[in-house]
Amino acid sequence: MNNDIPALKERLLIPDVWQRLGLPGQPAASCRSPFRTDKSPSFSIYDGGRRWKDFSANEGGDVIDFIATACKIDTQEATRRFLAMAGVPLAVTSSCSHSMRPASLVMPLLHRGSTTEIERVAKTRHLCPEAVSLAHCLPTLAFGDVCGFPCWILTDQARRIAEARRLDGKPFPEMDKLGERKAHTLKGSSKAWPVGAAVLRRIPQFRAIMLVEGGPDYLAALHFAFLFERWGVLPVAMLGRSAGTQMEATALSLLAGRRVRIYPHADADGGGMTSAQIWAAQLHAKGCQVDFFDFTGLNRRDGRPVNDLNDCSVLCAEQQPHLHDLLP
Repeated sequence: MNNDIPALKERLLIPDVWQRLGLPGQPAASCRSPFRTDKSPSFSIYDGGRRWKDFSANEGGDVIDFIATACKIDTQEATRRFLAMAGVPLAVTSSCSHSMRPASLVMPLLHRGSTTEIERVAKTRHLCPEAVSLAHCLPTLAFGDVCGFPCWILTDQARRIAEARRLDGKPFPEMDKLGERKAHTLKGSSKAWPVGAAVLRRIPQFRAIMLVEGGPDYLAALHFAFLFERWGVLPVAMLGRSAGTQMEATALSLLAGRRVRIYPHADADGGGMTSAQIWAAQLHAKGCQVDFFDFTGLNRRDGRPVNDLNDCSVLCAEQQPHLHDLLP
């Protein structure tokens, strides 16, 4: 592979890198900054996509400078990431094959998580590091920069959906037309695809499924599977209750005939259960034996009610026996 950086800069332009990093907005000669809240256009991509200028911040440069600013890294690391995006083989690569994802899903450059990154996710979500490592090995968990922040990213080898959360546990700030949000769904994702279902293509022996809502509950399911040594149970996650209208037919076929326990969020408006019931009807039609876990009456150690599976990782001491009924 040619490692001539000037030639690669002619081929991999700033608008391409903008999309691969999952930054908000649309690159143009006059557009809003992808790096901060920009109420009026003060950013420009010019010279055929080779150069950029942020007039408000008085910053600019070429595609490598763009990566450095977006990811808050030095030029050396930005150059390494640029080469990886351009297809130059590197010593450290993503644990997941990019060639498997549909062209419509815009993915950032992924990498295998370090011990520090894995432990940081575990600490933020009150989970054991082994659970995060399990997701890393399946592989349904990767790491990368999204919207300029280091993130953990939930996806699977089907590459139908990917959702990022910040490593520091903070929400993504309001940018362009996107409001503040705990999770950022990558462009081109299909929320009808349950993350983890693709594991069944390689390992069809799982007979029981924990169907959860959202990335933190997915990791929590692995946490409890590890805690109770239930290796025959596979967690699968719908990323958001808004996906409750329909699961993709391919995923339903992979789940067919299995025992499925669903863990609806205890939302005040009942939306979590509504979505769960829709998923259950589709699974019943595929010959699945479906039941629900009810969080009603359970409390966290801080006295607040348990609303989801991740909350069960900080269940109050006197209610710990309820955990033995958690898994199907």
